[in-house]
Order: sequence, then structure tokens, then C-alpha cells
Amino acid sequence: MKHVLSLQFLLVLCLAPQLVPGSPKTRILKYILEPPPCRSEPENCDKFCTLPEDCQDGLQCCSAFCGIICTLNKPPKSKKQKPKL
Repeated sequence: MKHVLSLQFLLVLCLAPQLVPGSPKTRILKYILEPPPCRSEPENCDKFCTLPEDCQDGLQCCSAFCGIICTLNKPPKSKKQKPKL
């Protein structure tokens, strides 16, 4: 019985570090290297960026179909439908 408990302990000891998510530093680096997808279609695809600091004021670095670009990145306007009477 003691042997089984030691094997279970070793199994938990090996699997536990895999369940812990990455550190904040890892998440920040992932955000820099893989920016979030653009919320709206880009206006143009000629302003490429590698870091958020590469974009001018008012623009954000995001991932679009044409690459990683600087765009306004505003959420799309939803059309409100009037209820039919």
C-alpha cells in the first residue's frame, strides 16, 4: 500500500506544474508577439507594426487578414432593428 501512495505522489508531482498557467511575463510577451485580432475591418493595410509603440496616437496594433497592422480597431457598429408591429 505504501508503494502505491508513493507512485501516486510522483504522478501528481510530475503533472502539477503542467496545470499551472504561464507567468504574467509570458502572457505579456505573447500579447506583444501575437497581438489580438482586429475588431473591425482595417481601413488600409499599409501601416505595419511589430510593437504597440510603432503605431501613431489613436491607432492600435492588431492582427488582420493582411498582417499585423496599425488601425483604429473600433468595434463594428451593430444595426439596431426596429421591432415589427
